[in-house]
Order: sequence, then structure tokens, then C-alpha cells
Amino acid sequence: MKTSGAPTLQGTQRPKQINNAIPRIAPKWLKHDRQVLNFSCYFQEPVVENQNENYRLRKCTMYYYLEDDTIHILETRVPNSGIPQGIFLKRHLVPKVNSIESYCWKDLGVAQDVEFYGRVFRITDCDDFTR
Repeated sequence: MKTSGAPTLQGTQRPKQINNAIPRIAPKWLKHDRQVLNFSCYFQEPVVENQNENYRLRKCTMYYYLEDDTIHILETRVPNSGIPQGIFLKRHLVPKVNSIESYCWKDLGVAQDVEFYGRVFRITDCDDFTR
């Protein structure tokens, strides 16, 4: 019930409260969480101990993590090959040759050569999400 001489608060607005707990622009690590680019690649290794072959092609899988721009390379395991295989490059930021910058997703593409620590990898294929 309204009494006729009581002051009213009509026309005043409440101040807007800003919630700083939720960012307006999502950070890169949250926006690209669990999104990985998957490339098939190989590198050429010289063979000096065998007269029948001069070099060997070793197949690898390269993973590029969009959340933090890190690269991880696994070599495909071939049973009874006698060659050490498995993790070739642990997940980390890989610096470009003679540069301060590290590799980003724009530097990787099918039919491109990429050099990591003196070894040249040829990217041959990628999955549908990467394409």
C-alpha cells in the first residue's frame, strides 16, 4: 500500500554490477582446449652401415596443439625393425631456425618441409579437422 506523503524511488536505477570472473573474450587456452592438428610426415635418415641402401625414410605423426602452440612428434613403431622408435620430439614450443619466434599453425601445411633442430620433416597428409 502506498501512502500519499512517502518519498518514492521512482526514476532511480541500480548501478550495474560487472562480473569480472567470466572474461568477455575467451583466452586462447580455453577457446582451443583439446583441439589438435594432426599431420602425417616423414624424415630422411642417412644409412652408412649398409651398402644396399643410402637412406631410410622414417614415418612420423606430428601433433600441433592450438591451445598453447606446442608441437609433439611421434615416430610410428615398426615391430622387429631394430631401430629405436617412439617419442621423437616431446611437447614444447619449437623455435624457428635462426629466429626468436616459435612455429605456429600457419607455418605447417601439406607438401611443406619444416626443420626442427636440424632435421627436415616433409608433411605429407593431415586429418579432416586439420584440413
